[in-house]
Amino acid sequence: MTTPFKVGNVEAMPGEVKRGGIPIGQDMAGNAREIPIIVYRGVEDGPCLWINGATHGDEPEGPFSIFLALQAVDVSKLRGTIVAVPVMNVNAFEAGTRGDPLDTFAYDMNRSYPGKANGYPTERAAAAHWEAMKATCDLQIATHSGGEHSYLAHMIFASDNAISRELAAAMGPNWTLVFSSPTGSGNPSSMMGGLGKGGVTVELGGNCRLLTGDFHAIAQDLADGYLNVMRHFGMIEGEAHYAPAWRMGYQIALLAPASGMFVGTAGIPFETELPEGTVLGKIYNLYGDVAAEVKAPKDGVIFGLRSRASILEGQWCCFFGVVEKTVTDLIPQR
Repeated sequence: MTTPFKVGNVEAMPGEVKRGGIPIGQDMAGNAREIPIIVYRGVEDGPCLWINGATHGDEPEGPFSIFLALQAVDVSKLRGTIVAVPVMNVNAFEAGTRGDPLDTFAYDMNRSYPGKANGYPTERAAAAHWEAMKATCDLQIATHSGGEHSYLAHMIFASDNAISRELAAAMGPNWTLVFSSPTGSGNPSSMMGGLGKGGVTVELGGNCRLLTGDFHAIAQDLADGYLNVMRHFGMIEGEAHYAPAWRMGYQIALLAPASGMFVGTAGIPFETELPEGTVLGKIYNLYGDVAAEVKAPKDGVIFGLRSRASILEGQWCCFFGVVEKTVTDLIPQR
């Protein structure tokens, strides 16, 4: 703990909070471009936790939740290090779009990660982030939401290893859906899993819930999860709390069988198990006739629902989770 923690252009000594960035090239005027980072360097040894927000530029829940969580951390009592990346995809965030609108060929950072140092603009930014993260990170949380197109309820996709499942369970009592995802490519969490470290992607919110108190409540829910993770891994003081059990399985994207106006069934619950055949919504044509119904393909849960009513045949209506098992052993006995 006597040497500085270095990441990007930041150096932080124990007990320090430093701001800086991960360099990603220059703009047209020759000014440096970078991914902003905030480093909390603890006063004792502990894990290095990265919290990544806004991989997609239309998902502001990540940045705001990171700001709220950091307000609750006393660096003078922190064990380990926090590297907060409120906005990974700066160009996309500035535009308010899922990906960088100026990058046609690598639009979605969460599909092209870890990118290429000599690739398209989004790939270069992803590669710079990955080079900085992989050298320092033990645990990684990537925060997502439904963006401008949908609302997503509490869902965690955990890389397929034990430490990632433990990290998922450490998010706290609200996070009972933990589905496994492959390791090794495509997004930050899977890349961390490929190194045998902890990587999870958490999903909550959407721009359809941006206004009034909803946005604050969603961001605080996420922030409480990050803080619970810190308590679980001994980074901050306090008792961590957990769900009594976790539901594991796989997701199905339900696609529209007809074009028209999609209307979800009134009162349909998120995160609550529904029987196969439950009508999740109806699609009306422009004369008011029911053109199709969208039904639960198996017993399972809704964790995502589109917010745009207009829909074309083949576009997605709903993210549906099939629960294959319920487990109680994601938190190891220490």
